[in-house]
Amino acid sequence: MSGSQRFYDLLFEISNEYRHGILLLLQAKAMRITDLTKELSLTTPEVRRHISRLREASLAKRDLEGFYSLTPYGETTLLLLKEFDFMSLHSDYFVSHSLTHLPQEFVKRIGELEKCEHTDNVMDFLHFIEKGIKEAKEYIWLQVDQYPLTALTSIYEAINRGVHFRILEDKGGSDGPLLDLGSPEEPQLSRTRHTPLVEQRTLERVIVYQYISEKDCALAFPTIEGGFDYKGFKAADDKSKVWCKELFQRYWKRSEPRVYTSPTEYVRQVRAANLDEPRGRVIVEGHNDSLVDAQVVQDAVDNYEEVILRGTFNFGSSMLQISRSVIVRGEGRENDIPSTILYKKGWAFPFREWDYLFLVNGEGADVTIENLSFTDFNCSCIGGRRGNSLNIRKNRITIPTGYGRGITYGAFGDMLLGIWIEAAHSFRGGVTIEWNYLDYAPGPIWGGHVSRGGLEDDPEYRPDLFNHEYYMGYGIAVNSVSGKVRIENNIVRNVNGRGIATEGHLASADVRIRHNTVISDVYGSYPFSSPEAGAGVLAQSVLSSSGPGFNVEIEDNIIKLDKLNFSGIVILGPATDRERAEKLRGGIIRNNRIQLKDGYEGIHVRKSDDFDVSDNTISGEAYYGIRISGRQRPGERDMRSLNNIVEDNDMADLRIREPDEYSNKHADGRMFAGSTGVSASAHIWLGKFSKKNVIKLEKHETVIDEGKNNTIKYVENES
Repeated sequence: MSGSQRFYDLLFEISNEYRHGILLLLQAKAMRITDLTKELSLTTPEVRRHISRLREASLAKRDLEGFYSLTPYGETTLLLLKEFDFMSLHSDYFVSHSLTHLPQEFVKRIGELEKCEHTDNVMDFLHFIEKGIKEAKEYIWLQVDQYPLTALTSIYEAINRGVHFRILEDKGGSDGPLLDLGSPEEPQLSRTRHTPLVEQRTLERVIVYQYISEKDCALAFPTIEGGFDYKGFKAADDKSKVWCKELFQRYWKRSEPRVYTSPTEYVRQVRAANLDEPRGRVIVEGHNDSLVDAQVVQDAVDNYEEVILRGTFNFGSSMLQISRSVIVRGEGRENDIPSTILYKKGWAFPFREWDYLFLVNGEGADVTIENLSFTDFNCSCIGGRRGNSLNIRKNRITIPTGYGRGITYGAFGDMLLGIWIEAAHSFRGGVTIEWNYLDYAPGPIWGGHVSRGGLEDDPEYRPDLFNHEYYMGYGIAVNSVSGKVRIENNIVRNVNGRGIATEGHLASADVRIRHNTVISDVYGSYPFSSPEAGAGVLAQSVLSSSGPGFNVEIEDNIIKLDKLNFSGIVILGPATDRERAEKLRGGIIRNNRIQLKDGYEGIHVRKSDDFDVSDNTISGEAYYGIRISGRQRPGERDMRSLNNIVEDNDMADLRIREPDEYSNKHADGRMFAGSTGVSASAHIWLGKFSKKNVIKLEKHETVIDEGKNNTIKYVENES
């Protein structure tokens, strides 16, 4: 007998409904003739005749006790019949829908979908998917030719719940701008594109439409024209879910990463089509969820010209990187505090690399960050490396404690900065930092308010910075900018290192530090092993590299520092001996109000020339009111302070601290005037390496002049 004949004989035997029924009964358990007779409601001779034919076809067998069961051949045949059973049951559907391009092994297993429920209603099919997305708790896999528009809101909400998505899209469909930016729900969809909860890949062609979750599944096959009419099958049984998952995974392995049309390209396409301009503004709501918030905001700043943030955002350990021109603005203020809150959590200390909450780093970018409340961060809150212009305004930056927040700087401690611009001579269009509020110890039990049992009042005490006993905090630090720098109208509180610091700019920078308030009653960190515990405002030409120096004007600031050995304003020349590391020259320190308590010095100009130091008010207590110093070593460049003018400064309410054990011990002509064991303090100290400076002071004020060719003029007190 030929193989074809055997095949036809097999089809003939199993085509009879009673013989097929017997096979199904025997698949469940072995049965006698009497049992089969009862189940099928046939006569005994009829059952014997059918079972005899099945035995002759080797589909069934009989044991010694009279029980009939399936042979392995019968079991396999019945298993294969499920595919025909499924196809014949849904023949009306498969007349107009094709399995041609489905992998053959899955066509041969189509019977595993036997418990699927067919739906011929499009809305019922899509509603089932939407309902499943709403109820999913763990994961959702989608294989789509386009997003189900009715389910976009549900997709967004599921991501907010922490549901993980895998999405396979049709490459031809996803290349067009309409999928990216065209739907009414696009802001929600766009904000989910880059979250780690969503993995998106593409296929050259999607030939089956699938939805799968831990709970249920749905699928639709293409019509004979090749498209989808969204009529198909839905199921919740394990076999159907396994079939769908394995098919999805087969395609996933063959897929490619999703490539999005860039916003610029989209704008070009829209204009070319003479359509309306795309929206340049988007509102993003925070969900206080680290799995969502950072990526939602990242996607917004990557695609919109203006991003409005609303609510509370938890960035976890992530940072926002801004590489293009954008305005990022918080919505609303209450009691002059921004209503939009952002913070970081979940990092591992100590930090070995710089970290930020916001980082501006895009060639030619014009960026504005305003009206945001940052309540916790590590290393730096807002950073700037590259761009054309940067405007940081009306933000509130607070931190519960500086402990465990800064980047490890070895013996110098853990360095923490609220706003840090380290631009490598970028920002030709300028940097403006204005009307911001910063506080590193907003509560009495945090930050520098933590006492050392009075040890911090010992001038010889230095925190063990290497072992993280304390941190070195900067409020605002702006370095290496090529354009104008404006630091104005900011309030900086409880910063133990530098309130405002600036360094290393090009000559074109023109730095103005005006109308700021720096207040602190936390003990200092003695940053970079400096003699002062900290400084309200510090400007330095260069720290470790060559630089031309720059113009700096420090005017109309209020500085109140109520702990030991702080300095009000410090001007420094280069810390390096490299060639072309120039001094600061021709700057202004004018009309500042400085109050110290057990302070070190009110104003210090070191290795800098031609400064105008005038009309400042210095009060409280300090070893020195104003100090001019420099450095000169054999064979090195002249780093003396030359031609500075000091006049019309009010020190009537400044008490000069008497020499004491601490100052006597450190009297080396650099840290304190005098010689070892015998120090001296005064309203004005002109150090050994000062020259041709002009000093005007009142007759009751004291001066120490150790320099050369300095001019001392006493004026009468008009009062």
